[in-house]
Amino acid sequence: MIGNTSVVAAIDRNYGILDDHFFKPILGDEEQIKLLKDIRAVTNDPALQADLETRWRLEDSQKGKKINTLLRDARYACLYLELAKAAETHNDRDRAWAFICYASVMVGEISEKSAAVINKMNKDARSIQNSKNAKAREKNYLPAKGEVVRLLEQLKPVGGWTSFRGAAIALEEDMMEFILKTRPSNLTASNIRNLLETKWLPRDELVNSAWTKTAAVKNRE
Repeated sequence: MIGNTSVVAAIDRNYGILDDHFFKPILGDEEQIKLLKDIRAVTNDPALQADLETRWRLEDSQKGKKINTLLRDARYACLYLELAKAAETHNDRDRAWAFICYASVMVGEISEKSAAVINKMNKDARSIQNSKNAKAREKNYLPAKGEVVRLLEQLKPVGGWTSFRGAAIALEEDMMEFILKTRPSNLTASNIRNLLETKWLPRDELVNSAWTKTAAVKNRE
């Protein structure tokens, strides 16, 4: 025992940090369970332990360089913790604490480095979700955009539309009626004119294509 901490408590503490800061958020429980099973099968046999380490080095992982580096360190940290546990079983406290010291240094580094990986994973997940949300919104807007295309053609003035603002004003009343009737989510009648003028007419692929066809010649781009 060092201070008020026992060998078992120190081992459990390090496993808790690995669990909370690496395995659960990055790889999942199954990876840790398999790893510990593999390690516990070789801790009493140096030859089998060497074979396991060789398998780790040769293993072709598709997890990415940073995660692979963290996984390599986590494997050795777990190995040292299991060796510490085995030493404690044989009442070899000095050896147990030596392994715990090695493992604790690695666990601290893993915890720090994994934070950056987790942040990137969260950022990527948010990006994917935002992309899905954008696609859902676009699908939701299609009927309204189709109505804009129809109105651009139906209400086209002689000579064609001369400005986004003019077209937005001309279409506003009909589009407000359409929105109040169909009630598409995330689209309100009160902001349709601004949406038409600043986004759909100049930038939306479907609506701008109809604008180009119905605009005055000098305003076509």
